[in-house]
Amino acid sequence: MSKTLYYFLSALSIILVTCHANTTTTACAPSNCGNLSIRYPFWKKYNNTTDGEFCGYPDFGLECYENKAIMTLPTDQYYVTDINYNDSSITLVDIDVVDQPCPRARHNVSLQNIPSFSLSKLDLPLSFYFNCSFQPSSVQKIECMTSGRNQSYVFTSGDEDDSAYGDDLRRQCQDHVVVIVKQDEIENGDLLDGFGGAMQKGFLLDWNRAGNCAECEQTGGNCRFNTAASKESSCICSDGRIVSKTCKKGTLVLSFFMKIVESFFGEIFAHNNTQLHRSECLDYINLFRT
Repeated sequence: MSKTLYYFLSALSIILVTCHANTTTTACAPSNCGNLSIRYPFWKKYNNTTDGEFCGYPDFGLECYENKAIMTLPTDQYYVTDINYNDSSITLVDIDVVDQPCPRARHNVSLQNIPSFSLSKLDLPLSFYFNCSFQPSSVQKIECMTSGRNQSYVFTSGDEDDSAYGDDLRRQCQDHVVVIVKQDEIENGDLLDGFGGAMQKGFLLDWNRAGNCAECEQTGGNCRFNTAASKESSCICSDGRIVSKTCKKGTLVLSFFMKIVESFFGEIFAHNNTQLHRSECLDYINLFRT
């Protein structure tokens, strides 16, 4: 055996012995909440906490309460009624409006600081003006929201700006809230009769691949994050390996040597207590794997 190969295998053996106990795991396991399947990139919160490690995107954790999945956005909480993994879309319903015959939205939908989500092209924003002292004669009021002499109104968002009374509504209404619904739930543009049912059906969000997970997912892996380490990510491969970024292996010869070394030291790996930080181990191993 050449000296180069000897030193290579020796160094590789030390790294694997030191790190292997902390760099293998099972693949991300799916779970259920009622009839909803929760799987990557979503994950189920246990005890409503995000401490420690989880498999999925940081903002995709779902609580499960009384068999109903709940997602928290910056402004409020929403029931998750459907997740379409093929289309990368999720259906959310505002908890505040569920089972309300005349639902009154309390807040705008905010995706601030959640770059992985975006509104769907199938959504329709509705603009509500509540408790208005200004009463344009050409606009129909929301009958179920009449409060004394004050009235409330709903528009397809932006339409009020094209009218002569947009500024008056903003000045003389107590509250202005933009709500998102599905376009196909508003039949023939009938907002007054349709907004309540549409809000009960919720709205769609599309999700995009997290930028720091792209290389991992493209090579068949799933991202895992550690909130205790400032959301430091690693990559779980389908064969159970945990690497820093990619599941792509090196050459066939190198993989062959890796298998020999791993097999030879298998029993040592199982009982080893490493003192190295996981990220260091992953970086060392990736020098040889990728």
